[in-house]
Amino acid sequence: MRNTSDIETFLDLCHRVYEKDLVRGAGGNVSVRSGDRILISPTGRCLGVVDEDDVVQLGLDGTVIGAGRPSKEWRMHLSCYGREDVRAVVHVHSAYAVGVACLRQLDHDCSMPVYSPGYSVRVGKLPAVAYMRPGSSELAQAVATLIARRNSVLLANHGVVAVGASADQAFDIAEEIEENARLHFLLDGRGRPLDEQQQAALAGRY
Repeated sequence: MRNTSDIETFLDLCHRVYEKDLVRGAGGNVSVRSGDRILISPTGRCLGVVDEDDVVQLGLDGTVIGAGRPSKEWRMHLSCYGREDVRAVVHVHSAYAVGVACLRQLDHDCSMPVYSPGYSVRVGKLPAVAYMRPGSSELAQAVATLIARRNSVLLANHGVVAVGASADQAFDIAEEIEENARLHFLLDGRGRPLDEQQQAALAGRY
């Protein structure tokens, strides 16, 4: 049985991700946990027009409940829900973040400088995983390893994964990463990021 409140939260998340230009066309995918099920966006459908009939439900074992075909990234989404506190997962292909993910000298430990206090606290040193085929179990496992101890990860040549204890939190993290990436390109090497001491002093302040 569908939880109406969770479906409304899911649809709102889909539409916000699209309206904020975090995805284009049929790119990206989102999910929300609803009891013992996952509500996930369908494959090949623009998030901006996803409606209630498009919602795909998955069991925690990956079984499709009812009709529909889930995003090919369903394995990656399910792997993130291995953390009990995760209630939503946002995977986007936002332009500036993908730009960072495509840099030749991508630092996989800290993919871009930390420019602001908010970003430092909510995201911090954003790690990146090496390119792996979208939808693969290898990518899902690599993401799960990092998400086990943090709320976001950059996928080389691909995009961003952000998780949260709520849909709002996951969305905010994805948007914050995109804004920091935008600053990174605007500054073009002229920026003065926060140093290690400044970042450490911010811990627990927000």
